[in-house]
Amino acid sequence: EIDVHHRAMVGLLELNSVMDQYLMVASDSLGFPLDQLKYVLCLLIAYPFAFGFTLLPNNPTIKHLVGLSMGLWFGWFTMGTQLIHSFISSTVAYFIMAFFPLGHSHKLVFIWAMGYLSISHIYRMYTDYMGWTMDFTGPQMLLTLKLTTFAFDYHDGQIQRIKIPHHDMALSKFPSILEFYGFVYFFCGFLAGPAFNMKEYLDFIDGTLFKDAPKGKMPSPFVAMAKKLGATLLIAVGVIMNGKYSLYYARQEEFYAHTFLYKCGYLWLGAFLARFPYYFAWTLSEGSCILAGIGFTGYHNGKAVWDRATNCKVLQLETAQNFRAITEAWNIRTDKWLKHYIYERVQWGNPVAITFATSAFWHGFYPGYYLSFMTAALITQNARVIRRNLRSRFVEADGVTPKAGKQIYDLVSTVVSSWTLNYTMTPFMLLGWDYSVKAWATVFFVGHLANIAVYAAMTILGAPRIKKRVE
Repeated sequence: EIDVHHRAMVGLLELNSVMDQYLMVASDSLGFPLDQLKYVLCLLIAYPFAFGFTLLPNNPTIKHLVGLSMGLWFGWFTMGTQLIHSFISSTVAYFIMAFFPLGHSHKLVFIWAMGYLSISHIYRMYTDYMGWTMDFTGPQMLLTLKLTTFAFDYHDGQIQRIKIPHHDMALSKFPSILEFYGFVYFFCGFLAGPAFNMKEYLDFIDGTLFKDAPKGKMPSPFVAMAKKLGATLLIAVGVIMNGKYSLYYARQEEFYAHTFLYKCGYLWLGAFLARFPYYFAWTLSEGSCILAGIGFTGYHNGKAVWDRATNCKVLQLETAQNFRAITEAWNIRTDKWLKHYIYERVQWGNPVAITFATSAFWHGFYPGYYLSFMTAALITQNARVIRRNLRSRFVEADGVTPKAGKQIYDLVSTVVSSWTLNYTMTPFMLLGWDYSVKAWATVFFVGHLANIAVYAAMTILGAPRIKKRVE
């Protein structure tokens, strides 16, 4: 039996090797790295797989088996033997929840999943320092979200005495091993997200997700899917531009010979374009989720809404007037995880700082992550005072009716928020301490100083006094 398993493993490795040889030719022709080509190819293959999934009989067992088989193949094709990490980490998490005391098991899973991810990040830093080779750590980050939300959702469903705003995702019963692995490896979102909650996945599989639809059947997803594909094509232009105006130019000495304004402008442009590869992968993945049906949200004004799988709102983010709107539009599923499973449950210290620190920890251990997220925490804290004391000068007492100059305020807020975001996230892409600090220093830490200066001014001035009407 062991010999059979060994030969099967060797056969799969040989199959991957043969496929790699053919894809290497395409990779060389396109000038596109092989690992990224395989990744994008899987995101595209997910579309016919998703359509085929909708044709399966309404049998949860069959759906679980088919969905996880496709996900396993995606993982094997892109990661090879590294796929074992997802199996080990998820299996241990499942048995922790099954056999450890309910009052502590969810916390143990959090520690286990984050610990496993941390070791994975350290391994990646050791083998590919400051590189961007596609390996298992990306899907492992998504899996960490899945495992921790599963653990907390089951805990919330059983311990009714606590009040958590996110109780709509609570699990009333413990999932079977097939349901669990189906959830872990479901092919839609396995590589690029989004990371769904267990309840959403189970409702999708048994059809509960479509209970409000006519005859309880999934409405047509094709228009919503086509919009995502169209958006992906537009985003691809930004991906190409990112290759030409890469933020990595700030790692070269030539960059620092330019003028102050040039460097400010390039840091803005480079960080702006650096988001487009993320937009591309997320939007392409969202389309297959919609086609399969798991992207269905419900109905609004009689029309089907398909935003359950939305992981980014590009226009909302790029035109945001404040940091809160930015975080709500970027990596939405991770933002929800941070909000519902970290921020709302923190019972000591500074919840904002702890939440941003957790986000940095989840991303890895490059100094650039911590520089970016700690700066974002500072700006978020200060921005609340700035917005409260400054915006109130441009709206009436009702907080809605605009005064003279409100349009100019909105425009300036958008421009400042955009530049501050890109300034703040520059270290996130440069990764290293030296590169990050040098990039900020060359523009005299203007983002930090400006934020602190405006915060100090608004704190001193305070909000304008509201004149009471005399009847």
